[in-house]
Amino acid sequence: MRAFLIAMALVLGGCASKSSAYTRTDGVPIDPVHQQSTLAQCKGEAATAPIGPEYHAIRENNVIAACMARNGYIQAQQ
Repeated sequence: MRAFLIAMALVLGGCASKSSAYTRTDGVPIDPVHQQSTLAQCKGEAATAPIGPEYHAIRENNVIAACMARNGYIQAQQ
């Protein structure tokens, strides 16, 4: 049981670090739940976009970035 809890903490910690990859264009603090929901929606949009197999990964990332921007999120400078 303890190993399971440690594994879940690591998984959730990884998710939390990914949420900081975006910032809001309007300066409003990020609500992690809303940001993750928007990211999931954008990934779904990218998965259903008509994409040729040779450019799938590049095009998918562009669709996600455009969708996030439409929803007020941009990639944070690292």
